Amino acid sequence: MGELGLNLNLFLTQLINFGVVVTVLSYLLYKPVLNMLRERTERIEQSLQEADQVKQQLANARRDYDAEIARARQEAAGILSQAQDRARAQEAEIIAQARQDADRIRSDAREQALQERDQLLREVKDQLAELVTLAASRVLQAELSTQGHDKLIEESLAALGRQN
Repeated sequence: MGELGLNLNLFLTQLINFGVVVTVLSYLLYKPVLNMLRERTERIEQSLQEADQVKQQLANARRDYDAEIARARQEAAGILSQAQDRARAQEAEIIAQARQDADRIRSDAREQALQERDQLLREVKDQLAELVTLAASRVLQAELSTQGHDKLIEESLAALGRQN
């Protein structure tokens, strides 16, 4: 090896030094760096799994939220329907009460009109009775006096015409 310009002792020493440096670096740097990279890979995988879990939880929460919103809308529609039904029932009650009141007012008015008519008829009968009595008394008086029978009839007719 001397012909090639190589020193065998130096070459072996450097080879041993290289082996020692590789062994020391392997234990001190290579394995710790590999362990660190492996741990980092595991953390990244764990973070990805956690992110997937969070996405799943978010999707579940969104589904629950949508279901709750749908249920709330259904409940609101039910409440609105009930309120409309109650409003219709109250409307029907109010209309029925108004009709009853109108019927009562009409019957009261009819009754009052009948009472007033009866009152007027009684008054007319009373006046007619007075007139008949008056006419009869005048006729009797005229019969007794036998004068002015025609005059009495004209006066009675004139009196009837004035009172009508």
